[in-house]
Amino acid sequence: MDEISLNDVKEFFKFFLKKIWIVLLITFTIFLCGTFYSTYIKTPMYKSTTSLILATNSDNTTNTITQTDISINQNLVNTYAEIIKSRKVLNATISELNLDMSYNDLVGLVSVDSKDGTEIITVSVVNKDKNLAKSIADSVANNFREEVAKIYNMKNVSILDKAEVASKPYNLNPTKEITIYIVGGFALGIIILFLWFYFDKTIKNSEEVERETGLPIMGKIRDCTKIINKNKIGEKLLIKAMPKSNFSEDVKTIRTNLDFSNMEHNVKRILITSSIMGEGKSFVSANLAASFAQNNKKVLLIDCDLRRGVVHRRFGVKNKGLSNLIARNDLAALSDYINKTNVKNLDVITRGTVPPNPSELLNSRVFKVLLNILDGQYDYIILDCPPVTNLPDTLIVSNYADKALIVCTIGYTPMDLLENTKKSLENVGAPIAGLIVNKVEEKHGGYYYSSYKYE
Repeated sequence: MDEISLNDVKEFFKFFLKKIWIVLLITFTIFLCGTFYSTYIKTPMYKSTTSLILATNSDNTTNTITQTDISINQNLVNTYAEIIKSRKVLNATISELNLDMSYNDLVGLVSVDSKDGTEIITVSVVNKDKNLAKSIADSVANNFREEVAKIYNMKNVSILDKAEVASKPYNLNPTKEITIYIVGGFALGIIILFLWFYFDKTIKNSEEVERETGLPIMGKIRDCTKIINKNKIGEKLLIKAMPKSNFSEDVKTIRTNLDFSNMEHNVKRILITSSIMGEGKSFVSANLAASFAQNNKKVLLIDCDLRRGVVHRRFGVKNKGLSNLIARNDLAALSDYINKTNVKNLDVITRGTVPPNPSELLNSRVFKVLLNILDGQYDYIILDCPPVTNLPDTLIVSNYADKALIVCTIGYTPMDLLENTKKSLENVGAPIAGLIVNKVEEKHGGYYYSSYKYE
């Protein structure tokens, strides 16, 4: 098992507070189920107990108890305990009380105990019928006395306390059981959360991502799921719909970091990808492109995800796009494939019809020539590429990019896949600029950072 660090403990505590509703739900469920079982399913059992004492041998003419008598009786205690549960004694009780049970049934209801250092034996009987429990206990005690007299030819067993009818079930204790259900449910909930946290290999925080991958973080985007749902934004540009939101500031921070990196290198083509579907790379691509456009830069967003691209839906434009252009080698009519958007300075080229050979199209001479032509028309070209895992498309396009950004999502992206994505891009010589961490919670400390950090 991997060593658990102090940071892991802190992260588990945050995880616990976030998921505490699960613990409470498990606790409440076990409490309800346990209470239902105790009230309606669990059979009340009654216990009656009789006490026996080993007295001096009745043949003792001095009527005094010697140390020898005591020692003998104490040594006989364990033997007598076995005799009490013998077939001869219990079968006699079954016959005497005309019980509708076998020896094996009855022996499971009888328990024998002896108090250390004494000559006292207690015989307890449990049964759902409290009166029958008393009768069985008394009968077993009497039959035992008679059997001992036959075996040892002496009467040295006396009844100290006769059995009494129990006033309440011995196996039902509402206060104790409720406490057990609540404490047990809470403990089970914590164990489940711990196992979930320990075996969950998704990234937990941006610090972990930076530490494990060794890549700089070019930006963090706060979780805006609730904002999108509340305002029914859907696939629209959030940076345009809510320009003063925290999310817009986060995107501008990423833009600023890229601007500073552009001071030393001529960065024009920016590739954005992820490890798997659902990490928000198209969402980031569209909003980052719009942010550059709002900064008076002429920007083109190209949907290079020829399999599942959504740029046409996000901007509400026709889907005559990249795949059609490349397949037809229609560079002469390039303007027909470039769509104007409702964001000033921002144009898009959609994915087009889903082709049977996306990788071959992206690896074609036509695509390379297309990018060279577009370089002269735009300040920035954002290449929205498919996830790297199991697909060669992004690795091909990375050969044409000046910078590559990998989008990962807190609590969603598996760390091993993110590391594989990094290695895959590095293996083809992709210019990885860093990471964009998506869906960061507001309460994560150290959120704001200098734009010059990764200059």
